[in-house]
Amino acid sequence: MNDEIIAHMTNGTWEIGIPPPGTNVLPCRWVYKVKTCPDGSIDRYKARLVAKGFAQREGVDFGELFAPTSRGSSFRAILAIAAARDFDVHQLDVSTAFLNGDLKEEIWMKPPPATPGAACRLLKSIYGLRQASRCWYDKLCTKFAEIGLTTSKSDQAMFVRANNNNGDVFVLVHVDDMCIAAKDPELIRNLKAEISKLFKVRDLGRIEVFLGMEVRRQPNGEITLSQSSYVERILHKHGMSEVKPRAIPIAVGAKLHLDKDTELLEDPTPYRALIGELNYLAVSTRPDLGFALSMLSRFMAKPTKPAMGMAKGVLRYVAGTRNLGLQFRRQGKEIIDGYCDSDWAGDTNSRRSTTGYVFRVNGTAISWSSQLQRTVAASSVEAEYQALSSAVREVLWLNKLCGDLKADSDGIRINIDSQGALDLGNNPITSSRSKHIDVQHHMIREGVIEGDVALRHCRTEEMVADALTKPLPEGKFVWCRREMGLDDT
Repeated sequence: MNDEIIAHMTNGTWEIGIPPPGTNVLPCRWVYKVKTCPDGSIDRYKARLVAKGFAQREGVDFGELFAPTSRGSSFRAILAIAAARDFDVHQLDVSTAFLNGDLKEEIWMKPPPATPGAACRLLKSIYGLRQASRCWYDKLCTKFAEIGLTTSKSDQAMFVRANNNNGDVFVLVHVDDMCIAAKDPELIRNLKAEISKLFKVRDLGRIEVFLGMEVRRQPNGEITLSQSSYVERILHKHGMSEVKPRAIPIAVGAKLHLDKDTELLEDPTPYRALIGELNYLAVSTRPDLGFALSMLSRFMAKPTKPAMGMAKGVLRYVAGTRNLGLQFRRQGKEIIDGYCDSDWAGDTNSRRSTTGYVFRVNGTAISWSSQLQRTVAASSVEAEYQALSSAVREVLWLNKLCGDLKADSDGIRINIDSQGALDLGNNPITSSRSKHIDVQHHMIREGVIEGDVALRHCRTEEMVADALTKPLPEGKFVWCRREMGLDDT
């Protein structure tokens, strides 16, 4: 607590004064946190003074809100590029990041306990303010521009410094965590020194843990990304550390129904907590959980007992595969490809189809999705075509990301197992079966014509994205999992 107050005094966060009559004076409080290492040991004790921002009034005390958070796909793409090109990846942590932001509004706060004075007029942002993250991002962009770091076109939380001699340097920011990647270690050291002059930072060295994900560099240059410690905490929390594991997350043919006869859970909180914990796993390092969590998330509003049973079944699968992680391989050139698939009317409650796609760099997934489609498809071809539309939108973003990372992305190939959807995507066909399809989905043809994407037919047996659209038998599921780059770490 003393360190926190000293940081505020040094930073000049506030000045003591008397607020004008009628001013909304915000209360404040202390928040305590015990920071732990990946092995569970105590790293440090942390105290944070925060304003109670819920008392702020929109349009008076704050305007725009924005948090500088990076996309998970951007982080995985950087690791894939780092493995392929033998880049070094380091990590920085910005201490009291939000205290660097400059406030535009006049905001008063009650003084913290044992601090004399009537009230504190905030001169800089403080944790808890609604606009604190926006102020920090504005300051970050301004300071980074001074040292030659420009904002990426694909991800506003990624910054690039062009260097024609020794290669570019990439910085990915997630609020106050930064990872820096470059071919030349000297470039990383120089950039660290420059950033440390702008902000108070902790140099964490080579990246090992980023947002709860464990990053390990293998002797052969490959990089593994996993969440073994996070999985252990989830299993321990729910008392399933020693549970009998299962081979697949959801049994073949399993369905969840929501009707009048379905028994609802009396307390939905444990179900929502479990699905939230598993969902972070599914979107970070475990594409094999994508379909299961997409299906179970549809019952968050009204959790049922069968849904809870199925969620615990997924947890049993996670218990048996707790050491699985993404394995980014070392190759001379990045090869990017994708797989796109859909079931047809698989959701028994709405009769809508599920879109599943996965994009890989050198055989390891960096971007994936399993989502219920917004409209009911009249045929399997239409369902596949809508799924292809979602995949093409992801390709357009990946093309921009590859441009920033200097990776070759000319005509990213998407593999699909529907000949009808392939014909619709490659040719301007209008028929009684396709004339009603929303015009937004026909952007596929524009992508093909512009050369941004290439469509290729593949056999259903070779469809990697099958695991993101439906429950599969163990053999096919394990094959899909392996083809997405998941391996025992």
